[in-house]
Amino acid sequence: MKFIHLALFGCGLLAAANALSFTVTSRIFMDVKHNKQPIGRITFGLFGKLAPKTVANFRHICLRGINGTSYVGARFHRIVDRFLVQGGDILHGDGTGSISIYGDYFPDEDKALAVEHNRPGYLGMANRGPDTNGCQFYVTTVGAKWLDGKHTVFGKVLEGMDTIYAIEDVKTDTDDFPVQPVVISNCGELPTEQFEFYPDDYNVLGWIKAAGLPVTSSFLVLLIFHYFFRQLNMYC
Repeated sequence: MKFIHLALFGCGLLAAANALSFTVTSRIFMDVKHNKQPIGRITFGLFGKLAPKTVANFRHICLRGINGTSYVGARFHRIVDRFLVQGGDILHGDGTGSISIYGDYFPDEDKALAVEHNRPGYLGMANRGPDTNGCQFYVTTVGAKWLDGKHTVFGKVLEGMDTIYAIEDVKTDTDDFPVQPVVISNCGELPTEQFEFYPDDYNVLGWIKAAGLPVTSSFLVLLIFHYFFRQLNMYC
């Protein structure tokens, strides 16, 4: 009887623990200024196994640049409250430019298209439609399920969501363009070893919600077993 209890309870815990995870292969940082004043640093964990071509392009632009131009000096040119911040147009700074290490555009990566935008902080490629990735990227500030299947997601904010929210809060015009420039003042790579990243590591409420159904189900099954065993004992 005790074995059954433990087995059922263990199944519930295993189901709860089966959380979404990503393999982080590298970390990139970006320092950001608004109207020439520092507002903070963003550290991205990149999913090099999930989206190897996209990560290679992003890292190359950040660390080496294309034709002498990197993300240093690039703007966050589109800021939509309760949606996303978008930047990385290293050609024109206004969202009209596209370039990559593969040419003007490169294709989507199927596995990365399957990532759900179900929480803030995802790093994805801005595009004009299927297979039109270039240099521009976005970071979500809320869950944005309507982006699912349309954009290559290749990273997640590990540190610096406060900086993302500070960008989100700047004053914009009617075209979502910042009134005062929001600029990447510096970027680079932080030493790291490959590791598994769980988006909800520090989301206790989220863990409780995720664990609630399987654990509750296990206890209900236990109660049913306990009831029937008691009934059997009454007639033995």
